[in-house]
Amino acid sequence: MTVLQRMAGNAATTRALAADRGRTPRGTDPTVQRAENDDAGGGTAAGAAETKSVAEGEVKSVGPGGTITYPSVTSCLTITVYLRDGGKVGGHASLFKAAGGMYSDQILPAIKAQVGKSRVERIDVSGAISSWNPAYLKTAIENSSTVPEQKNDPEGIRAVVSSVLGRQAKKVSVQETPDGTLTR
Repeated sequence: MTVLQRMAGNAATTRALAADRGRTPRGTDPTVQRAENDDAGGGTAAGAAETKSVAEGEVKSVGPGGTITYPSVTSCLTITVYLRDGGKVGGHASLFKAAGGMYSDQILPAIKAQVGKSRVERIDVSGAISSWNPAYLKTAIENSSTVPEQKNDPEGIRAVVSSVLGRQAKKVSVQETPDGTLTR
């Protein structure tokens, strides 16, 4: 739901209540509630661009024009899904589970859930590509009986990302980036 739709809904509710004071059914709340998955877009005041920081083991989204920042990308992968409406969904996968975060094999399913049925423009995978085996995105190192060795396999990473997210491989770019903060 966009900010404008939410504002229009709130305004309509306010007008309806003001026109019929004292006739609000018992047990009702005049507040217009956000949709359960409303984190997939909007959420800022009109004209303000949303910025979110995505730490290791997290998945977050921003609405159209928003910015995602991935701090401390050293041995990590960042996956940013660019939606056709201008929004983004981003995940920060770490080789080892960060405190309070998700395992590496939980990041892509969480991204897929937040993207839902939104139309996808492209997907960017950036970070320490040479430190990752594509298998880490399917089974976290901590949960693997035999840990696959690290290898530089951008095509393998592209294949896993496109497969799990259900998107064409040609929409997925994979690039090694220097250590530091990434902004998308």
